Amino acid sequence: MEGSSASSVNEKVGQEFAAIWQGLVGGALYGVRIRLPHALVMTVLFKRHLSSKEKLRTILKLAKEHASNLAAFAALYKTVLGLLKLLSLQIRRLEIKNGEEGAFHWLGRTLLTLLVDGSRSGGRRLVARPPGVAQNGHHALIAGALGGYCIWGRYSSVNYQIALYLASRVAVGGIRLASQRGVKPFSNISFRQCYPILSATVWGLVMMLFEEHPEVLQPSLKTSMESIYRYDTTTPIAPSVLDRIPSGIKSKPSMPRSMTSGLSNIDFIDES
Repeated sequence: MEGSSASSVNEKVGQEFAAIWQGLVGGALYGVRIRLPHALVMTVLFKRHLSSKEKLRTILKLAKEHASNLAAFAALYKTVLGLLKLLSLQIRRLEIKNGEEGAFHWLGRTLLTLLVDGSRSGGRRLVARPPGVAQNGHHALIAGALGGYCIWGRYSSVNYQIALYLASRVAVGGIRLASQRGVKPFSNISFRQCYPILSATVWGLVMMLFEEHPEVLQPSLKTSMESIYRYDTTTPIAPSVLDRIPSGIKSKPSMPRSMTSGLSNIDFIDES
């Protein structure tokens, strides 16, 4: 019986290792596939001052960073999930007879159970999930937070861009979850109804910050907005354009700055 149990555990461990390897390779491939063409286009368009060798180095650097981070995170995430899953199985299999457990051991086992399985684990039948899949949301939270701190916690323009992307998706997902569970006021309105309000709020706030407190905005966003909403009166208008302006307006020649001057500083472009 013990040999059969040990064999089952070894088999599960082997499957978890296979899932870890699959996550490592999948993360690397996906990172290259997503970042390489993006970095190529952005570097060619907005890094014209760089030499061909420097452009190539920048493209490869961005692709390597994105791919290596995704691969490392996937491997770490699945490793932690596997460890927590095995701990859960072992905790549930412990057969402790009444009266043989002291208060200290009971407290230790209880704390370990809360850490591994969460506060609502008591009395539930544990069904092992497939390799590489979280046993429950508690495990996913622990593994994701640990991976986010260890892998994505180092600041870089790539990591920052991904964090902002995920933050917006988490916010929208949280609102949809609240709607599904009947939490008011989210359950009373649909996405189509609330989207115009979201758009109005975001654009109103960002324009207010730009006009009143531009220093608090992210530098690349501020530069891009200045290229659109501010005017450089020292730059003359081309004669062909000037001829088309009514005579009453010609006394104030001006033109917008080149928009590319702002776009060239966007986070996911400037990786220096």
